[in-house]
Amino acid sequence: MIHPLLVAAATALAQASAPSGQAVPQGTEAAQAAAQPAQQAAPPEAQQIPWPITLGLRVIQVPLRVPVLNRVVIVPDEATYLDEISRWSLAGRWPVLIEDNFFAPMFVRAFKPESVVRRAAAAPMPADRAAQQAAAAQAISNAWRAPQGVPPGSGPVPGSSMVAPTEPSTLAPLQAFKAVGFEPCGMVFTSMGDPAWTAAVALAAAHGQPIGWIDQDLGAPWSSMPAASVVELSDTIERAVAATGLSWQARGDAIDAVTLCRTASGRAIVPPGARFRLPDGANVKPDEAVSLTDALCRNADGSRWGVAGWIFGDSRRSAYMAMSALFLDRTSALCFNSYQPDGQWGRYGMTEAVEMLKQAGLEVTLIDGPQATGVAWINLAMGGISPDVLLVNTSGNADFFDLWGQARMRPEQVPIANRPVAMQFIHSWSLGTPEVVDTVGGRWLDHGVYAYVGSVWEPFLSAFVPPILFTDRFVNLVPFGWCARWTEGPMDALWRVTVIGDPLMTTLGPARQRPARSSPAQPDASRGEIEMRDAARDALVAAKASGAAADYARAMRALVLAGDDAMAVQVWAVALGKGAGAECASDAMGPLFRAKDADGVVAAMRAMPADRVTLRDRDMLWQLWTPTLPALRDAATLEWFATQVRERRPYVDLIPLRGAMERAGVKEKWVEAVTLWRARTRDDEVKTELGKLLQG
Repeated sequence: MIHPLLVAAATALAQASAPSGQAVPQGTEAAQAAAQPAQQAAPPEAQQIPWPITLGLRVIQVPLRVPVLNRVVIVPDEATYLDEISRWSLAGRWPVLIEDNFFAPMFVRAFKPESVVRRAAAAPMPADRAAQQAAAAQAISNAWRAPQGVPPGSGPVPGSSMVAPTEPSTLAPLQAFKAVGFEPCGMVFTSMGDPAWTAAVALAAAHGQPIGWIDQDLGAPWSSMPAASVVELSDTIERAVAATGLSWQARGDAIDAVTLCRTASGRAIVPPGARFRLPDGANVKPDEAVSLTDALCRNADGSRWGVAGWIFGDSRRSAYMAMSALFLDRTSALCFNSYQPDGQWGRYGMTEAVEMLKQAGLEVTLIDGPQATGVAWINLAMGGISPDVLLVNTSGNADFFDLWGQARMRPEQVPIANRPVAMQFIHSWSLGTPEVVDTVGGRWLDHGVYAYVGSVWEPFLSAFVPPILFTDRFVNLVPFGWCARWTEGPMDALWRVTVIGDPLMTTLGPARQRPARSSPAQPDASRGEIEMRDAARDALVAAKASGAAADYARAMRALVLAGDDAMAVQVWAVALGKGAGAECASDAMGPLFRAKDADGVVAAMRAMPADRVTLRDRDMLWQLWTPTLPALRDAATLEWFATQVRERRPYVDLIPLRGAMERAGVKEKWVEAVTLWRARTRDDEVKTELGKLLQG
């Protein structure tokens, strides 16, 4: 029986369905199931809804019924992050990010809140692991407290006047869910000793998922988990899921997803037995690996009982990945297809997927076939990319991806995202070593991708769900993890595609908007809260009076956190003129890059102390300047560029410098740079490529 809250959610969704005249995607199973008459009269029990869509309906009942406050809270550390999430309830929730100058501002620019508040640090977390776990569980339970005066089980109604509860919950998470009549859709696993717990707590609190603790070493993301450890981890997860008392062994029952928020091996050595059966005809050598996330959530006969997602990394990025999945709408898409239109490649074309996305109300850009060249890609990366959803068809390895005409791109040419991005990347090996930023997958994650479907080994094309099917599911409420998986046929067996991110992330789309956000309360000074725009104003007033670089730096950081790029660029110009460039340059890089202010980016890089320059800063410099370097004639500037070459593959930057330096009359300086890098490197492939440049 479908729970009454699901009926209410489906009704609310129907009332917020596509406007008159808005087409509904047709032609596939998911689309046909989602298409309903305009009046939506029949209750869900009377309709034959496929279980993946029913799962999506169960997931979205929370964002459809729990108010979201129109604010973002920026916190200084993990303890304050947990304290802030513990303030969530069914009366209202809001995004919480840990301060930095990349991930948090990117989220703010996409969310566009009425208020961005920075909070002072809370008390430190307890040192005892058990106490930390108890604090995390308390925060999850608190998120399910009913508003004051609302009867248990009736749930909140967005837009109504509700008062947040003031007392902490006295219930364990599962009891708290049950008290309001909610049945979880998934379960989250983490360790309070791992920084990715920030994602786990947010996902458990927001979705209403029990949390399990796995503290043992699970390996490094670049490694392959031994077969015995794969079995042990699978058994540990299944025992914990079974202990909830919820049904879980079949698709479409209560628990249909697991999220592992932990540093762990991204790959797995195949254990023996039917539970970990491979696709028919697959020939895997003993030292070859499959996807760990694909090995989890499998019954004894190898069938899936659920789907697994994985989040790892530092606390800031992990929190960003969770908040992006939970609070952001996905209203635009970029589809980049470098495949030939015939044969097996043609089956992965994007034309139909693009039409489906458009019919769902998304703004879509398609770069296809002969247009999907290396030049098009490089031009696309100037100033960053801004889609919410990115679909890419390419080929290659962990350290390169080939586009139309065999144009070879390197990780250095992975674009920087201006908005958080969810991505399907059809390509071999991109996530084989996802924590290594000098790989394709590692660079995507470092540049802002928060949900990622990719491969950990050579998967063969048929391992990926084609874009048309992925998109059909995505726009018809199927959660992200299930969008990425075959659910029948030979490729439903254990293989090499992995899912990074929240597997329960479900997209409403522009035609099914979330309820309007609730107005936030004023910042609470007693909690050390300050509105970022006010902080910027106060810092600018102080800077005008004092001329101090520290005051300009405070203003710049506040504006960046508030998502006000235009004002940040103006303040940068003033700060640079006042001699405060060194203190402000790091925070100025992003706004200048997104404004495509090429000279401004060079000025910021030159002002920045060398020990503050990050790889991402250099990526901004080169991605903005590479297409225009041929027109540069200033010899001194070109010689400076030769000192800013990215060291892992210096030839990537030296190639576009060659012609410009020759035309500027300083070719000998270019030869000196190539020779220096060739003598310095210990990488044979790099040495060979640099040698080719000297010979050419």
